[in-house]
Amino acid sequence: MSTAEASAGPRKRRPKFSVSHYLDLILTLAHKEVKVRYKNNILGYIWSLANPLASALVFYFALQVIFRSSIPRYPLFLIIGLFSWQWFSNYLIGACNVFINNGSLIKKSVFPRSVLPVALNIQDAFHFVMSIPITICFMYFYDIPIGLSILGGLLFLIPAQFFLLLGIGLAISSINLFFRDMERILAITLNMMMYLSPVLFPIDQVPDPYKEWMKFNPMTPLIEAWRGVFLNNELQWGNIGLIYLYAAIALAFGTVVYRRLVHGFAEVI
Repeated sequence: MSTAEASAGPRKRRPKFSVSHYLDLILTLAHKEVKVRYKNNILGYIWSLANPLASALVFYFALQVIFRSSIPRYPLFLIIGLFSWQWFSNYLIGACNVFINNGSLIKKSVFPRSVLPVALNIQDAFHFVMSIPITICFMYFYDIPIGLSILGGLLFLIPAQFFLLLGIGLAISSINLFFRDMERILAITLNMMMYLSPVLFPIDQVPDPYKEWMKFNPMTPLIEAWRGVFLNNELQWGNIGLIYLYAAIALAFGTVVYRRLVHGFAEVI
């Protein structure tokens, strides 16, 4: 052994996690979150849908009844946007504090910290999938054919939204540990983004100069793609490609931020 090696002393070895261990940990945490959310809650499924449905009712009354909007099948139009938006906003709000809320676990256990935002995202994706039967019921009410595009939407759009949110969630959850004002900034940003996303209105009604700027909002192609699936029985490949582009950018950015900050998590919690 060389002098340099002897002076360095024993090195701490980090435990290695295989892919199977990583997946098991994610699924266990996601299952726990879903189980806790619905524990002793008979109407758990209904409560998970109550907020977007109540919001849809309010917006329908304000925009369709009072302001007499001419958007056809507006209740269905609304809930498609609101269900997708609920996944987006609920996850980011939860992800902002996911490391803080699991501070004791992070301090006492050695495991990949990234599993926490991943598990949270799976939980919110599960709630989104559970909202799809409600959307299909509205489709049936409006005599819209139920085609294979729904299956295509599940296969292409859910992964796109999942990775888009995961990238953003990794970044804001990591930054929030060192800059606790992130939570307030996020609340303001989400409030603005909802009204700057085509949740309440079709993108076609936006004047041309602003329409181009709205495409930089990742929720714009995402909501439009979901509406293409449920309203028009089509897969909008242009919007789907744009969503995956945004997802790749968000995931790359979130991974870089997370890796730069993760070593200091235990010290600041």
